[in-house]
Amino acid sequence: MPSLIQQIIILLLAMASGGAAAQPTAPAILRGRVLHPKDSVVFLARPRSLLDPTPVMATARLNAAGRFTVELDSLRRPLAAQWGLGRPARARRVIPLWLAPGDTLTLEIDAKRPQRSLRFAGRGAAANYYRTAQQRARVENFYDAPEGRPEPKSPARMRARADRYRQRAEAVLAEADRAHPLPPTFRRQEAAAIRYAWGQALLGLHMDYEYRAWGQGPVVRKLPESYYSFLAELPWPQDSLLAHGAYRGFAVGYVRYLLRERRQRLSFSAFVPRQFPWAYDTVRRVLPAGPTRTYLLAQTLDDLLQAGYESDLAPLLAHFQTLGPDQELRAALARRQAQLAFTRAGQPVPNFTLTNLAGQPVRLADFQGQLVYLDLWASWCQPCRAEAPALRALQARFAAQAGQLVFVSLSIDASAAAWRRAVAADHLTDAPNQVQALGQMADPALRRLWEERGVPQYWLLGPDGRILDGNAPRPSDPAAATTLETALRAAAGSLGRKP
Repeated sequence: MPSLIQQIIILLLAMASGGAAAQPTAPAILRGRVLHPKDSVVFLARPRSLLDPTPVMATARLNAAGRFTVELDSLRRPLAAQWGLGRPARARRVIPLWLAPGDTLTLEIDAKRPQRSLRFAGRGAAANYYRTAQQRARVENFYDAPEGRPEPKSPARMRARADRYRQRAEAVLAEADRAHPLPPTFRRQEAAAIRYAWGQALLGLHMDYEYRAWGQGPVVRKLPESYYSFLAELPWPQDSLLAHGAYRGFAVGYVRYLLRERRQRLSFSAFVPRQFPWAYDTVRRVLPAGPTRTYLLAQTLDDLLQAGYESDLAPLLAHFQTLGPDQELRAALARRQAQLAFTRAGQPVPNFTLTNLAGQPVRLADFQGQLVYLDLWASWCQPCRAEAPALRALQARFAAQAGQLVFVSLSIDASAAAWRRAVAADHLTDAPNQVQALGQMADPALRRLWEERGVPQYWLLGPDGRILDGNAPRPSDPAAATTLETALRAAAGSLGRKP
């Protein structure tokens, strides 16, 4: 009888290699010329798939006249891309692009005055003038717009800010259409995408409004049902908009809206592991068959893979396989499972490059012989910071076992100063059984972990230097203390000592 992990791997391999016929594709060609270049190459970055925003890079060398050509030969749908001067790690200028199957787009830019000199021609030119206008006006999405920073905390303020964002975004679209007339279908879709970006922002308020601390404890107040009246303006699903990130973000938010009553009855930590099978079942029952439904089912499976709740995965994957979903989504799920293999129980602890508050090097291997409760966090991560009081309480509870259990907080901050300020503000050095460490994002293992699973993350590492649980309960979850007590007893038994 195959183990659960073996069953999951078998299903994912089957999904990656068989099933529905490949979707039709068409190329998109980007040609261009760079005047007064300061680098000899340009790049084009595109998301790997609808499920995986990890950029796939194509580079092209400039010829003597500053000309280049990049061809994307397998587009199934339009996509948002980024074009840059120089190599990706040190790009001098990044320009948002919109490329559709069949486009032949020409770009010309003077590196000495890029903003004023940028010109487009060919099929797709008007759409890309609009994309650059969005960037200049900062209306590409609500949370990067002035209206979204800082995030509003009350229903009235959120509605006012979101309405203001929508008005500005619609004005940018209208002006771009006057300057460079847009194809009617594209214009209608972009107008709809603005509405869904507006709806996505409004749907996101519940985490800040309904909980005393972001993503912690029970709901202390509920958003009134009247707040959701805006949903009447957003017919759903709209499969033709699936290429737009705002629509996909709204779709994911709408599923969470459908689960709101279940979420409101539980503490947040109790809701988290249950949300994935509930979301999958809700999408399966509520949505008609079509690309949006298939995407949301796949997105739920991808979220479940990243969260690490593998006990729920096998039956849902088995159902997904019966749908004959598109090849891109099947391959993306199989790739995610392979990428996360190193986080499974029994795998060796990754050898991250770390430094402590004194600037000295630290390795997780230094704690071999002890249990390690590892939390990955960042100073800018609101859910991470909200866990600090519960983390301190957990450390205090196990202070007597300091020789057997150590709490390692691993920050992925790019700024050491921001990390130190957050450590001080959250009193993270108060306990004797803790270690504060700063990771280096140049470390491939840490970067891969951040890109695949984000933050916060909580791991339990065994005394033998292997992973016991790559998805341990967060400090605010009552199960965290029970998990640590059980692990201490097991470790003591294996070493023949009292916990």
